[in-house]
Amino acid sequence: MSDHSDRRKDQRFVAPEDLSLQIVFSSEHPGLLGKTIDSSAIDISASGLKILFSHMLKKDSVLDMWITLKNENRKFFLTGNVRWCTELSGEDVFEAGVILRDRRDTVTDLVEWRKLVKSLLVAA
Repeated sequence: MSDHSDRRKDQRFVAPEDLSLQIVFSSEHPGLLGKTIDSSAIDISASGLKILFSHMLKKDSVLDMWITLKNENRKFFLTGNVRWCTELSGEDVFEAGVILRDRRDTVTDLVEWRKLVKSLLVAA
């Protein structure tokens, strides 16, 4: 497995326990529609996510996601592109790096997400 940490521009950390992620669109993987992933399978940063999946994701595929912070009653709509996906040895589990981005055709909550993540880093 290759080390992707050298390409990170923002500090990454384990998602808060009250966070969940729901896939609402996937350009290459329609079977992900509606899939919810809890925080134990997610690392977050201001510019991206590392998420565990049960199958390989195609590089550059698009994911639209709702990320919910349950304790704060906050929800963020984010879009990202899969930059890499690697199988964890012998576990039938795949890690995928997703870079978050703005969209021209719809409004996302990327600016608010970045502010939240930076505030979580300061509080840690």
